Amino acid sequence: MSRRDKLLAWAGALLLLALHLDFWRPQRARLYWDWIPEELAWRLVWMGLAWIYLLWFCARVWASEEEP
Repeated sequence: MSRRDKLLAWAGALLLLALHLDFWRPQRARLYWDWIPEELAWRLVWMGLAWIYLLWFCARVWASEEEP
């Protein structure tokens, strides 16, 4: 695993953690597209980012651990 991949893995994990805790984001009762609450929309976006991170992590970082 390259140093760059290791740094990106840690940075991505910390970013996802900060976005998950979202203490900085104001809580509002707003609807998007007249039916989806803002909190649910935020969680769906977060899950999409986490899924993309997981795909990248498994393909680049985790796969390199098995190589000699």
